[in-house]
Amino acid sequence: MSDVAVTWAKAQECVDRNGRRDRNAKDVLKTMAAWADANGEVWAAVPVLALECEVSERTVQRGLRALKGMGLLIETGDRKVYMGRVYPIYRMPLDTGHASTVRRLKAERQAAWGDTGVTPTGAPGVTRVSPQDDTGVTPRGDTGVTQIGKEITQGLKPSSSVRARKAACEAWASKAPERVAPRPVDRAWLSALERSGLSDEQLLAAVIGAVARDPDFARGKAMNLDRWLDEDRYEAWLSVEPVAAAPDATSIWSGPAQVAVIVAREMGDTAVSSYLARAGWDAERQTVITATSVAQTRLMEGAGSALKAAGISVVAASTGGARNG
Repeated sequence: MSDVAVTWAKAQECVDRNGRRDRNAKDVLKTMAAWADANGEVWAAVPVLALECEVSERTVQRGLRALKGMGLLIETGDRKVYMGRVYPIYRMPLDTGHASTVRRLKAERQAAWGDTGVTPTGAPGVTRVSPQDDTGVTPRGDTGVTQIGKEITQGLKPSSSVRARKAACEAWASKAPERVAPRPVDRAWLSALERSGLSDEQLLAAVIGAVARDPDFARGKAMNLDRWLDEDRYEAWLSVEPVAAAPDATSIWSGPAQVAVIVAREMGDTAVSSYLARAGWDAERQTVITATSVAQTRLMEGAGSALKAAGISVVAASTGGARNG
């Protein structure tokens, strides 16, 4: 699951070659985004998409063809076999288009009106129409699962709860990646908080403690993280003393401590493990080299001003493009 992909998908304009809006393609894109990973890669069985979009399989297939033609779905060449059928794995170009609906609205308004503060003139009798989108409509569905994207703000900065869950998944995956499934973990995490009355920080500290000291990880017998939460296994790792903070941010990455301190101060400790853990450092250029363009965008939005003040730039390794902090 990727809240970035969901937010991105909602903001895209699905228009065919004749300039007509394709609502079917938009529904398929938003539904697939709910299954995408952090890099925007996704596969989905056509019958599943048809069920979730409440349309026929042929309608879904038309939507997929339209999205590929619009460049909103790119085939990676990899395949997924599911129930005897082979499905292509797609990539959503998260670093193109509008990052969110709010940014799309701002861009369209600026293009239509300009930013001079002067009311533009137009043809008499013609009323300008506000850009349309569907993000103000409550998504349809009866799965009982919290809708993806509710916990992110308009600036694409995740809530502390989302950051804690992501940090827990990354900590667990550092030793048992096959035992982490984000969607089940989200459900189990929220359920554990409700049962126990713990805070996100306390539960995260228990996860980190278990990963660091539980001998089952060394023996290759780690449990699935969602099951571990459902069975209240975290209770054994809760300290009777005030819960210790997450590991020192400066110990998570190999670059200068100053960078980790800035990111932790501006975005929280979990942002360090999320965006700097796999990042590199170019000492000559004083540049952070992120693993993905999404990580670059998040760092710039959350800590860009502070990094710039320190003379530090951010580069996405996947694109080679730099954005000065």
